[in-house]
Amino acid sequence: MTGAREQKGKKPRPRWVGDIGTLIVIFGLLGAVYLLPSDSALSELERSGRLSVCMPDLYPPLVTKDPERPGFDRELLAAVAQQLGVTLAVVPNSSMANDFNPRSWRVTRAQCQLLAGGIALTRPVLSYLDATEPYLSTGWAAVSPTPLDSLEGKKVGFYAGLTGLDRVALSRYLRAAGIRPRIVASAADLSAGLLSGEFDAGVTEALTARQIAGEQDWPVAWVDGNGERYPIGIGLWKGDLTLKRRIASALQALEADGTIARLKEKYDIADIKGVLGGGPESAPVLN
Repeated sequence: MTGAREQKGKKPRPRWVGDIGTLIVIFGLLGAVYLLPSDSALSELERSGRLSVCMPDLYPPLVTKDPERPGFDRELLAAVAQQLGVTLAVVPNSSMANDFNPRSWRVTRAQCQLLAGGIALTRPVLSYLDATEPYLSTGWAAVSPTPLDSLEGKKVGFYAGLTGLDRVALSRYLRAAGIRPRIVASAADLSAGLLSGEFDAGVTEALTARQIAGEQDWPVAWVDGNGERYPIGIGLWKGDLTLKRRIASALQALEADGTIARLKEKYDIADIKGVLGGGPESAPVLN
Protein backbone atom coordinates (compact mmCIF):
# COMPACT_ATOMS: atom_id res chain seq x y z
CA MET A 1 0.00 0.00 0.00
CA THR A 2 2.92 2.32 0.85
CA GLY A 3 4.52 1.74 -2.60
CA ALA A 4 1.22 2.40 -4.36
CA ARG A 5 0.85 5.71 -2.54
CA GLU A 6 4.43 6.68 -3.54
CA GLN A 7 3.70 5.87 -7.23
CA LYS A 8 0.47 7.80 -7.06
CA GLY A 9 2.24 10.83 -5.54
CA LYS A 10 5.16 10.83 -8.08
CA LYS A 11 5.12 13.76 -10.48
CA PRO A 12 4.94 12.78 -14.20
CA ARG A 13 8.03 13.64 -16.28
CA PRO A 14 7.47 16.81 -18.39
CA ARG A 15 7.07 16.11 -22.10
CA TRP A 16 9.77 18.62 -23.02
CA VAL A 17 12.37 16.40 -21.31
CA GLY A 18 11.69 13.62 -23.85
CA ASP A 19 11.76 16.10 -26.75
CA ILE A 20 15.16 17.41 -25.68
CA GLY A 21 16.49 13.86 -25.41
CA THR A 22 15.31 13.12 -28.95
CA LEU A 23 16.97 16.28 -30.29
CA ILE A 24 20.24 15.39 -28.54
CA VAL A 25 20.24 11.96 -30.23
CA ILE A 26 19.46 13.43 -33.70
CA PHE A 27 22.15 16.14 -33.50
CA GLY A 28 24.59 13.60 -32.11
CA LEU A 29 24.09 11.35 -35.17
CA LEU A 30 24.44 14.33 -37.52
CA GLY A 31 27.64 15.35 -35.78
CA ALA A 32 29.00 11.81 -36.09
CA VAL A 33 28.54 11.99 -39.88
CA TYR A 34 30.91 14.95 -40.04
CA LEU A 35 33.47 12.98 -38.07
CA LEU A 36 33.53 10.18 -40.65
CA PRO A 37 36.55 10.17 -43.00
CA SER A 38 35.84 11.97 -46.31
CA ASP A 39 35.68 10.06 -49.61
CA SER A 40 39.09 10.83 -51.09
CA ALA A 41 39.17 8.03 -53.69
CA LEU A 42 38.92 10.32 -56.72
CA SER A 43 41.28 12.99 -55.36
CA GLU A 44 43.88 10.30 -54.58
CA LEU A 45 43.59 8.98 -58.14
CA GLU A 46 44.06 12.49 -59.56
CA ARG A 47 47.03 13.09 -57.26
CA SER A 48 48.81 9.83 -58.17
CA GLY A 49 47.86 9.87 -61.87
CA ARG A 50 47.66 6.07 -61.79
CA LEU A 51 44.63 3.76 -61.82
CA SER A 52 45.57 0.49 -60.13
CA VAL A 53 43.34 -2.49 -60.99
CA CYS A 54 43.52 -6.01 -59.51
CA MET A 55 42.83 -8.67 -62.15
CA PRO A 56 43.29 -12.43 -62.52
CA ASP A 57 46.48 -13.24 -64.40
CA LEU A 58 44.48 -15.36 -66.86
CA TYR A 59 40.73 -15.35 -67.57
CA PRO A 60 40.15 -15.49 -71.34
CA PRO A 61 38.71 -13.67 -73.14
CA LEU A 62 38.68 -10.97 -70.41
CA VAL A 63 42.35 -11.33 -69.48
CA THR A 64 44.92 -13.14 -71.63
CA LYS A 65 48.70 -13.37 -71.85
CA ASP A 66 48.80 -12.29 -75.48
CA PRO A 67 50.34 -8.79 -75.67
CA GLU A 68 48.55 -8.17 -78.99
CA ARG A 69 45.17 -9.20 -77.55
CA PRO A 70 45.52 -8.71 -73.78
CA GLY A 71 41.82 -9.28 -73.13
CA PHE A 72 38.48 -7.52 -73.16
CA ASP A 73 38.71 -6.20 -69.60
CA ARG A 74 42.38 -5.23 -69.97
CA GLU A 75 41.56 -3.08 -72.98
CA LEU A 76 38.34 -1.76 -71.40
CA LEU A 77 40.19 -0.62 -68.27
CA ALA A 78 42.93 0.94 -70.41
CA ALA A 79 40.21 2.93 -72.19
CA VAL A 80 38.68 3.92 -68.83
CA ALA A 81 42.09 5.12 -67.62
CA GLN A 82 42.48 7.15 -70.80
CA GLN A 83 39.06 8.72 -70.21
CA LEU A 84 40.23 9.68 -66.71
CA GLY A 85 43.55 11.03 -67.99
CA VAL A 86 45.65 8.62 -65.90
CA THR A 87 47.85 5.58 -66.56
CA LEU A 88 46.69 2.00 -65.95
CA ALA A 89 48.58 -0.27 -63.54
CA VAL A 90 47.41 -3.92 -63.50
CA VAL A 91 48.02 -5.92 -60.32
CA PRO A 92 47.80 -9.69 -61.16
CA ASN A 93 46.02 -11.98 -58.70
CA SER A 94 45.76 -15.67 -59.63
CA SER A 95 43.10 -16.39 -56.96
CA MET A 96 40.51 -14.18 -58.65
CA ALA A 97 39.83 -16.66 -61.47
CA ASN A 98 39.17 -19.59 -59.17
CA ASP A 99 36.47 -18.32 -56.82
CA PHE A 100 33.67 -15.75 -56.91
CA ASN A 101 34.08 -14.91 -53.20
CA PRO A 102 36.30 -11.79 -52.92
CA ARG A 103 37.21 -12.60 -49.31
CA SER A 104 39.33 -15.51 -50.58
CA TRP A 105 41.28 -13.29 -53.01
CA ARG A 106 43.22 -11.54 -50.21
CA VAL A 107 42.93 -8.23 -52.05
CA THR A 108 43.25 -5.00 -50.06
CA ARG A 109 42.62 -1.32 -50.72
CA ALA A 110 46.38 -0.76 -50.55
CA GLN A 111 46.87 -3.02 -53.59
CA CYS A 112 44.33 -1.57 -56.01
CA GLN A 113 41.51 0.94 -56.46
CA LEU A 114 39.41 -1.28 -58.75
CA LEU A 115 38.87 -5.00 -59.34
CA ALA A 116 38.10 -6.33 -62.82
CA GLY A 117 38.60 -9.32 -65.09
CA GLY A 118 35.36 -11.23 -64.51
CA ILE A 119 33.89 -9.71 -61.33
CA ALA A 120 30.60 -11.63 -61.15
CA LEU A 121 28.11 -9.54 -59.19
CA THR A 122 27.04 -12.25 -56.76
CA ARG A 123 25.64 -11.54 -53.29
CA PRO A 124 29.00 -12.35 -51.56
CA VAL A 125 30.76 -9.93 -53.94
CA LEU A 126 28.20 -7.15 -53.39
CA SER A 127 28.36 -7.61 -49.63
CA TYR A 128 32.10 -6.92 -49.80
CA LEU A 129 32.49 -4.56 -52.76
CA ASP A 130 30.57 -1.86 -54.58
CA ALA A 131 30.28 -2.25 -58.37
CA THR A 132 29.51 -0.47 -61.62
CA GLU A 133 26.58 -1.34 -63.84
CA PRO A 134 27.24 -4.71 -65.56
CA TYR A 135 28.50 -4.83 -69.14
CA LEU A 136 28.69 -8.63 -69.64
CA SER A 137 27.31 -11.74 -67.94
CA THR A 138 28.50 -15.25 -67.13
CA GLY A 139 27.03 -18.65 -66.33
CA TRP A 140 26.91 -22.03 -68.05
CA ALA A 141 26.17 -21.85 -71.79
CA ALA A 142 25.98 -24.23 -74.73
CA VAL A 143 27.47 -23.61 -78.17
CA SER A 144 26.68 -25.75 -81.21
CA PRO A 145 27.21 -25.65 -84.98
CA THR A 146 23.43 -25.72 -85.49
CA PRO A 147 20.60 -24.34 -83.31
CA LEU A 148 19.36 -26.76 -80.61
CA ASP A 149 16.15 -26.85 -78.58
CA SER A 150 17.70 -29.00 -75.84
CA LEU A 151 20.74 -31.15 -75.05
CA GLU A 152 18.77 -34.38 -74.65
CA GLY A 153 20.18 -37.21 -76.73
CA LYS A 154 23.11 -35.08 -77.90
CA LYS A 155 26.84 -35.77 -77.79
CA VAL A 156 28.12 -33.07 -75.45
CA GLY A 157 31.65 -31.89 -74.74
CA PHE A 158 32.36 -30.03 -71.49
CA TYR A 159 35.14 -27.57 -70.64
CA ALA A 160 35.06 -26.13 -67.11
CA GLY A 161 37.57 -23.35 -67.74
CA LEU A 162 38.79 -20.89 -65.13
CA THR A 163 35.61 -20.08 -63.28
CA GLY A 164 33.95 -20.14 -59.90
CA LEU A 165 30.70 -21.51 -61.31
CA ASP A 166 29.13 -24.50 -59.58
CA ARG A 167 30.35 -27.53 -61.57
CA VAL A 168 28.71 -30.05 -59.23
CA ALA A 169 25.24 -28.57 -59.74
CA LEU A 170 25.72 -28.50 -63.51
CA SER A 171 26.93 -32.13 -63.53
CA ARG A 172 23.90 -33.14 -61.44
CA TYR A 173 21.58 -31.38 -63.89
CA LEU A 174 23.19 -32.95 -66.98
CA ARG A 175 23.15 -36.45 -65.52
CA ALA A 176 19.52 -36.06 -64.45
CA ALA A 177 18.75 -35.18 -68.07
CA GLY A 178 20.51 -38.35 -69.22
CA ILE A 179 23.48 -36.46 -70.68
CA ARG A 180 26.97 -37.88 -70.26
CA PRO A 181 29.32 -35.11 -71.36
CA ARG A 182 32.90 -35.80 -72.31
CA ILE A 183 35.33 -33.54 -70.46
CA VAL A 184 37.98 -31.81 -72.57
CA ALA A 185 41.10 -29.99 -71.44
CA SER A 186 40.79 -26.66 -73.25
CA ALA A 187 38.51 -24.34 -75.17
CA ALA A 188 40.49 -25.23 -78.32
CA ASP A 189 39.72 -28.95 -77.79
CA LEU A 190 36.04 -28.15 -77.34
CA SER A 191 35.98 -26.08 -80.52
CA ALA A 192 37.86 -28.81 -82.45
CA GLY A 193 35.41 -31.48 -81.23
CA LEU A 194 32.48 -29.41 -82.46
CA LEU A 195 34.13 -28.77 -85.83
CA SER A 196 34.89 -32.47 -86.36
CA GLY A 197 31.38 -33.59 -85.41
CA GLU A 198 32.62 -35.43 -82.31
CA PHE A 199 30.23 -33.26 -80.28
CA ASP A 200 26.78 -31.96 -81.14
CA ALA A 201 27.15 -29.26 -78.49
CA GLY A 202 29.74 -27.89 -76.10
CA VAL A 203 28.92 -26.72 -72.57
CA THR A 204 31.28 -24.29 -70.87
CA GLU A 205 31.43 -20.94 -69.06
CA ALA A 206 29.43 -18.37 -71.02
CA LEU A 207 32.32 -16.10 -72.03
CA THR A 208 34.25 -19.03 -73.51
CA ALA A 209 31.11 -20.30 -75.26
CA ARG A 210 30.42 -16.82 -76.65
CA GLN A 211 33.98 -16.57 -77.95
CA ILE A 212 33.80 -19.95 -79.72
CA ALA A 213 30.40 -18.98 -81.15
CA GLY A 214 31.75 -15.63 -82.33
CA GLU A 215 34.78 -17.21 -84.01
CA GLN A 216 32.67 -19.80 -85.87
CA ASP A 217 29.47 -17.81 -86.29
CA TRP A 218 27.55 -20.46 -84.33
CA PRO A 219 24.52 -20.04 -82.04
CA VAL A 220 25.01 -19.95 -78.28
CA ALA A 221 22.37 -20.27 -75.55
CA TRP A 222 22.20 -20.42 -71.76
CA VAL A 223 21.98 -23.87 -70.18
CA ASP A 224 18.96 -24.02 -67.92
CA GLY A 225 19.01 -26.10 -64.77
CA ASN A 226 20.57 -24.55 -61.70
CA GLY A 227 19.86 -20.97 -62.89
CA GLU A 228 23.44 -19.93 -62.17
CA ARG A 229 23.87 -16.75 -64.15
CA TYR A 230 25.58 -13.54 -63.06
CA PRO A 231 26.15 -10.03 -64.43
CA ILE A 232 29.79 -8.88 -64.69
CA GLY A 233 30.98 -5.41 -63.72
CA ILE A 234 33.90 -3.51 -62.21
CA GLY A 235 34.39 -3.77 -58.44
CA LEU A 236 35.17 -0.81 -56.18
CA TRP A 237 35.72 -0.50 -52.46
CA LYS A 238 32.68 0.39 -50.39
CA GLY A 239 32.40 4.14 -49.83
CA ASP A 240 34.43 5.22 -52.90
CA LEU A 241 31.43 7.04 -54.36
CA THR A 242 33.37 9.85 -56.06
CA LEU A 243 35.49 7.33 -57.95
CA LYS A 244 32.46 5.18 -58.75
CA ARG A 245 30.64 8.14 -60.35
CA ARG A 246 33.73 8.95 -62.44
CA ILE A 247 34.16 5.33 -63.58
CA ALA A 248 30.45 5.05 -64.41
CA SER A 249 30.68 8.24 -66.46
CA ALA A 250 33.71 6.87 -68.35
CA LEU A 251 31.89 3.59 -69.09
CA GLN A 252 28.87 5.49 -70.40
CA ALA A 253 31.14 7.48 -72.72
CA LEU A 254 32.80 4.27 -73.96
CA GLU A 255 29.38 2.71 -74.56
CA ALA A 256 28.22 5.81 -76.44
CA ASP A 257 31.27 6.07 -78.71
CA GLY A 258 31.12 2.35 -79.61
CA THR A 259 34.31 1.29 -77.82
CA ILE A 260 32.60 -1.49 -75.85
CA ALA A 261 30.87 -2.82 -78.97
CA ARG A 262 34.20 -2.81 -80.86
CA LEU A 263 35.88 -4.74 -78.04
CA LYS A 264 33.10 -7.36 -78.11
CA GLU A 265 33.64 -7.73 -81.83
CA LYS A 266 37.44 -7.87 -81.48
CA TYR A 267 37.22 -10.67 -78.89
CA ASP A 268 34.44 -12.52 -80.77
CA ILE A 269 32.02 -12.23 -77.84
CA ALA A 270 28.75 -13.29 -79.47
CA ASP A 271 25.34 -12.42 -78.07
CA ILE A 272 23.56 -15.22 -76.19
CA LYS A 273 20.08 -15.82 -77.52
CA GLY A 274 17.64 -17.98 -75.63
CA VAL A 275 17.81 -20.69 -72.99
CA LEU A 276 17.96 -24.39 -73.79
CA GLY A 277 14.89 -25.86 -72.15
CA GLY A 278 13.30 -22.46 -71.48
CA GLY A 279 13.64 -20.02 -68.58
CA PRO A 280 14.57 -16.32 -68.25
CA GLU A 281 17.35 -15.03 -70.52
CA SER A 282 18.64 -12.15 -68.44
CA ALA A 283 20.96 -12.46 -65.46
CA PRO A 284 19.20 -11.99 -62.12
CA VAL A 285 19.36 -8.58 -60.41
CA LEU A 286 20.95 -9.18 -57.02
CA ASN A 287 21.03 -5.73 -55.48
